[in-house]
Amino acid sequence: MKSLIKYASRWFKSEKEISEAANYIGSVFHDDSDEQSFFDVVFAKFENYDQLSQAHENKTLSEDIDFIIQCAIDSLTSPEHLPRQSKQIYTFFYIYRRAAEYNGYKKRCDAQLKEFQEKLLERLGHVFDSTKGCEPNLSTTNKDLIERIDIRQHLATVTEIKDIGKLNIFFALYKLSFQSSLVINSNIRLQWIDIVWNIRQWNISLIDFIARYLECKSAFEHCPLDITALIYLTRTVKLSKSVDMPPFDILHNFLNELKLDYKEFYNQFLIIFDEGIKKTFYKQSYVCQLLRILSTDEDLFTKYLSACASSMSPDQLWGIFLNLSMNGDINEIMRKHLSSILTQRMQNITIETFKRCNGRSNEFLKQIKDENYQIFVGILDKVLHGFLNKQLNDQQYSYYFTECHLKEFLSIAFKLSPTHSLQHPSCLLIIRHLLFKRDNYDIAIFEKIKRLFARLSNLDKGGFQTDDPATIIKDEWLIDYIFHIPQDWFMLSRYDYDYLTAAHQNNSWSLYIWSRLIQLNLSKVDANKWNETVAQLNHWMINVERDKYTANDTLTIIFVNTVFDMAISKNSKSVLFAPNIGSILKYILDARQNNDNLIGINQVDDFIQKVNESIKDILSLNSKLRLLEFLMQDFL
Repeated sequence: MKSLIKYASRWFKSEKEISEAANYIGSVFHDDSDEQSFFDVVFAKFENYDQLSQAHENKTLSEDIDFIIQCAIDSLTSPEHLPRQSKQIYTFFYIYRRAAEYNGYKKRCDAQLKEFQEKLLERLGHVFDSTKGCEPNLSTTNKDLIERIDIRQHLATVTEIKDIGKLNIFFALYKLSFQSSLVINSNIRLQWIDIVWNIRQWNISLIDFIARYLECKSAFEHCPLDITALIYLTRTVKLSKSVDMPPFDILHNFLNELKLDYKEFYNQFLIIFDEGIKKTFYKQSYVCQLLRILSTDEDLFTKYLSACASSMSPDQLWGIFLNLSMNGDINEIMRKHLSSILTQRMQNITIETFKRCNGRSNEFLKQIKDENYQIFVGILDKVLHGFLNKQLNDQQYSYYFTECHLKEFLSIAFKLSPTHSLQHPSCLLIIRHLLFKRDNYDIAIFEKIKRLFARLSNLDKGGFQTDDPATIIKDEWLIDYIFHIPQDWFMLSRYDYDYLTAAHQNNSWSLYIWSRLIQLNLSKVDANKWNETVAQLNHWMINVERDKYTANDTLTIIFVNTVFDMAISKNSKSVLFAPNIGSILKYILDARQNNDNLIGINQVDDFIQKVNESIKDILSLNSKLRLLEFLMQDFL
């Protein structure tokens, strides 16, 4: 070296001498040429320095390194140099690499080099931010030089993203690393997953990451973020730190911006979503937002709603349903799977939990949009029916339903019925259990009937006044109330029968059930035993002192009319000669005489006509009066 130049060292706190070649390198930081020219100038000056330094046995190498690093830091932090650094920043990585090599030769402390790297990365982040990712770019295409610069070593030092500034540095280093990988080995490209897994701590949210990425997405035109890396990020980075930000909307828009296969993403994201639901990471509004996004894809909507159903409490899941119903339309996919999945999930919950959920629904009904109202009510109705069908038909659950519970649920079901009719399926389920499933099997049949009449008398009127019991009550519901005629009938004492006649209170449902029970019982009588059976029933009427027609004795009138209709009128010729049935015949004739509306008057008249003709054929009697006298004399 021809001469030495003195300078004030910041680190050594004293004046030091450096080589002229080092001073030439220092002067390059005032060069404002573009990136390629600047790189070439810097490269040439370092090559020159290597030759001169080697020739003079590196006598001032430590001082030269100190000077070069100090000049580089001054340039990186100088406001005057900022405008040109967007084009020159990559060259500073070459300068850093050469300084690191020199440092290694002398085995010096790395403190100065570390400060250089910190300032370099800080400036790199600013360049990336100010140019929206258009800069930095490689300043050389020389493979050997790119390998020597080794941008990946700087990327490896980034293990924490504590703020957006650090994220800018991370993005810039990834961009340069990707460009480097294309030159070094065009067949093996750097992947996002290769670098994001190296980050051990994220102090920003995934939404912050996505928002910044989209602002600078042109930087990654040739290396866009892929699904594998995005899935990894959703697992390791908190979705959002802002309570007001709609994270899944942003995430979905991000997928669209990058033209990623959203179905593939959401199929992979499902596991992460399920974990988040279990750990209550997501607000209810966020979950509803995602479900609404997925509501155009039946497969995805079903999977995600099922994940909610399996991991949420019934109250939480019901809240999702209410939220979806209140905010936005419910399309056919949503309606279909909300109905089925809610029905399945809610059918095993407790009575009190279901009542609580229904109570919340009543409040929402006052506010729900008109276009969602019928759909909402339809889903409520299906869920209620599923709950009742499961629990009322399973003794494990039905045991807990009190009469009060059943009446309360009947009121709910009646209101949900589109026609406000008890013929609605949920109403039928409840009525069957409310009326016919409340008694133990070991209770006597007539005791069951008495209790049934009492329950009917205690029911609120409502639909029980408007609906015909014949359209509601099914024959199979009466199986436990069927008795054998005549043997079981004889067990019905006068006292028990008096109680029955007092208990029915002319309730139309009680009277229908009584009539239908007698019909079902008589239908089981052998046709060859009609005469014997009618005679035995005639005897029973006398024993309980109900053999005289009384207009207000409704049960007996129904009983006699049914026996007449099923046994006597259809077998007039044979019954005519049966002994000991006079009380029944007289009863029916007296009822006819009084035009009782519970008696089939036309049938009685037809019967009289048939008997009249039969007797006329036998005895040639023409007078209807003489026929009646004959009948009464014969049977009394």
